[in-house]
Amino acid sequence: MSADNTPPSASNENVKILMIDDSRDKLLAMESILQSLGVTLVKAFSGPEGLRLLLKQEFAVILLDVNMPGMDGFETAGLIRQRRSLEHIPILFVTALSTTDADIFKGYSFGAVDYVLTPILPEILRTKVGVFVELWKQRRALEAQAESLKRLNQDLVARADQLSAANRELESFCYTIAHDLRAPLRAVEGLTAGIVEDFGQHFDETGHESAERIRDAAARMDQMIQELLAYSRLKFVQMDLQPLRLEDVVRDAMKQIEYDLREKKARVQVKRSRHRVLAHQSMLVQVVTNLICNGAKFCVAGVSPELTIREERRGEMIRLWVEDNGIGIAPEHCERIFRIFERLHDRESYGGTGIGLAIVQKAITRMGGKVGVESELGRGSRFWFELPIVKEQGKPSAEAAEAGEQRGTADLQGV
Repeated sequence: MSADNTPPSASNENVKILMIDDSRDKLLAMESILQSLGVTLVKAFSGPEGLRLLLKQEFAVILLDVNMPGMDGFETAGLIRQRRSLEHIPILFVTALSTTDADIFKGYSFGAVDYVLTPILPEILRTKVGVFVELWKQRRALEAQAESLKRLNQDLVARADQLSAANRELESFCYTIAHDLRAPLRAVEGLTAGIVEDFGQHFDETGHESAERIRDAAARMDQMIQELLAYSRLKFVQMDLQPLRLEDVVRDAMKQIEYDLREKKARVQVKRSRHRVLAHQSMLVQVVTNLICNGAKFCVAGVSPELTIREERRGEMIRLWVEDNGIGIAPEHCERIFRIFERLHDRESYGGTGIGLAIVQKAITRMGGKVGVESELGRGSRFWFELPIVKEQGKPSAEAAEAGEQRGTADLQGV
């Protein structure tokens, strides 16, 4: 990295080079060669003096003379390397051409990264030192970036914790409010029924109609609150996933809404199989119930709902389809319908709260799956969800499984 590409905090920082040599002339020569690098040159005339400077200042590189009286360069390098805070500083030994190979190897053993031979060639010294200056700048730039990222990460973690706490408080608040609202609504519905029963003989047609509208409004509001409770509860439910046979889940869902399906004269065809998925039992039953009810609801007036429930393996996932013959959905609205309170039709035409499909998506997502729909206006809808498959021991061949699915097809009229 060149100095131009180095972040300002690193390139503009004062880079120091320590020169340790007992020869003033040699120090002066090195200073004149290196001053063009734009660094601060610090001189020490002995090993002990250089060690004292290293304890007080930070240096990018050390130029160390090998032959000094008293403490020579090798001994000085050994003491430098003993301190962990100094062990990363590159040391360039300055020595004469007559230095033996044994001395050179000895220098490397004391932590030298390179040698500068005397008489000193200016370009060689400037190039070698310049490399380590640039490496120091890069390291400092990386350290600054790491520190900045660390602070940013700490800020993000703190904000995430704050948002999480706020979400928990909001969900708890919504749950409490929704739960407490049910009591007065039930009272409204019950008192209205009591008034009609005790004093209904005194009501005219308008009075009876008004009382019925009050009861219907209270019932719709109670249904919305129950579904809001179900939606909020999804956040707090412990995700104890277990192997579930989809055939059993569909059967439980059908039992819960058997009366509604008979009222609508719905025909539900279930193609059975032996597949099992990893899911939460009550949550998955709620998902299937909502999809079946949704498919039976949005039908053209005068047309009996017809639904098909089938499975499809996709790699390590099982996709369950709930297909209907309803009014269909424009492709541009297929993602929107999974949002809470989203409705594509007025309440008078098709009842509901706009929460059912939001429950489906949130539940399936929490169980580690995906949900979607394929639809066109006037051509029905094909809702689906995917969950991880539980592999069976001694699984039959694909042909046998397909034959078993065909034999296990159930045609449920009005159920």
